[in-house]
Amino acid sequence: MANRRRSVVVLLAVFVLVFLSVVSYAEGTMITAISVSGNQEIDTEEILAVVKASKVGELLVEDNLMADMKAITDLGYFSLVEVEPKFYFGGIRINFKVEENPVIKDIEVKIDTNDVPAEEIIKRLDIPVGKVLNVKKISSEALQGLIEGIANDYGVYIEPADAYIDNNSVFQMSFVTMRVADIKISGLEKTKEQVVRRYVTVKPGDIPKRTELEKIYGKLYNTGYFDSVNIFFEPTEKPMEQTMVIDLKERKSGQLLGGLGYSSVDGILGYLQYQEDNFLGNGQKLSSRVEIGKQKRMLGLSFYEPYLGSSATSFGVDATYTLTKVDNEDGTFVKNDRKGITLSVGRPLSEYLRLSINTTIDNNLEEVSATNTITDWKTRSLGFILSYDDANHFLFPSAGQRIRLTSEFGGKILGGNYSFQKYDADFAKYVKLDKEGKHVLAGHLQAGVITTPDARLPENMKYTLGGSDTVRGYKYGYLDGKSRILSNIEYRYMVTDQIQLVLFADAGQIADTGVKWENFKTGFGPGIRINTPIGPIRLDYGFAKDNGKWNSQFYFSLGQAF
Repeated sequence: MANRRRSVVVLLAVFVLVFLSVVSYAEGTMITAISVSGNQEIDTEEILAVVKASKVGELLVEDNLMADMKAITDLGYFSLVEVEPKFYFGGIRINFKVEENPVIKDIEVKIDTNDVPAEEIIKRLDIPVGKVLNVKKISSEALQGLIEGIANDYGVYIEPADAYIDNNSVFQMSFVTMRVADIKISGLEKTKEQVVRRYVTVKPGDIPKRTELEKIYGKLYNTGYFDSVNIFFEPTEKPMEQTMVIDLKERKSGQLLGGLGYSSVDGILGYLQYQEDNFLGNGQKLSSRVEIGKQKRMLGLSFYEPYLGSSATSFGVDATYTLTKVDNEDGTFVKNDRKGITLSVGRPLSEYLRLSINTTIDNNLEEVSATNTITDWKTRSLGFILSYDDANHFLFPSAGQRIRLTSEFGGKILGGNYSFQKYDADFAKYVKLDKEGKHVLAGHLQAGVITTPDARLPENMKYTLGGSDTVRGYKYGYLDGKSRILSNIEYRYMVTDQIQLVLFADAGQIADTGVKWENFKTGFGPGIRINTPIGPIRLDYGFAKDNGKWNSQFYFSLGQAF
């Protein structure tokens, strides 16, 4: 974590430099010999190999002698290095007297957590048994590398607490884990602090594991409330207890949108939309939309509460009123006057798995001029959604997967005037192609089927193919039917934090009676995603071949395709 301060306390004496005062009067005298004494395990040649400043046949210089003593000490094998200069054959002999560190007979490591095996630390210390202890194995640099390696591989931050050699020549070393003294949240202006703490699974006194911190980071960022999430630690008066700081920069969560649009189905269409993803800082979602056009009138209101009180149970309500008219080329038309409301309740089953139950009440007065029929469809249904989501980013995922299994049952027993069963499976997988996650391969597979005992089904209940979310290259609603299979694959390249380039290929089919491979529709093309305060704007240009003729379609929409 950023700004984390580590301190390594090594209680072994590393070296002692003693320079005898007799050198002062011997300086400038010719060196006639260089020798080593006191070593029993370390070869003399290995010691003399590092004595390079002082040379036989040259004058004795105090600075050179000091440099050679340091070089011998830096070998790491000696607890004491002394110099014994003596007059020898008309000059002076330099004898480096050394005292070796003990020969290690065994190694014992103690650590106050079961998350890291002591044997693994012994292995990484790499201190040979049966040989002289080399203190470079426990230098600050070596221990820092060990600490970082354990943090990367085990997700636990450890610190050395004590190190010594006992009377039986056993090297003893103990480690302690850093623990959380307190949790501080900073940077909030609108969001309530309890909203953030919902996602913080670490508590004071816990060991802050790297994997757990990464999960907290991902959950907070994936709420969509924040532009940035930074987790770091600040020291306290107790060396092994630190304050965990979660510093946040809030994202603009509310927007009022309006504009004019045109489609071949609806003609000129004006809309006004208000959306708030963090209503009153409570993490609630509130949105409303009004659309007015020649062929369409729509009023929608939705609300979502992710936490009911202190419980992780969610509640949502979505109410809509829609009046549409679709004119066909032969002069006939279809009118729909719909009023509907959906209530949903959800509950997590595990960290990434969630079960939701919803009920829908929908009345649709459908007029079909071609058959001169008016049908008052009354939909009453109960649905179940099992979803799994461990994607690492809510807008631009580079790893993880999203799975959604849906079943919906409607019938007269619930108060409707027709019956149906609907089953859908949706799977998306994200794979990073490089370490940074700038290059991503995203795949999507979807399948669904609707069964009706008497073949009665409103047109708006059917699956459709064509458009920005199915097979790009075909116009919206090109095909419809009671069963659908769809696949998409995208190569995504994150140019900057705001711009992502995409190459896509789609394939799918809609049918009423089974799926035939030869009837699959395919499309492909390039796209771009632009991250804006209202979310990613998606621009795609799809190419498709239909009846031997190439067609192309441009799509403008919000959010990712999957």
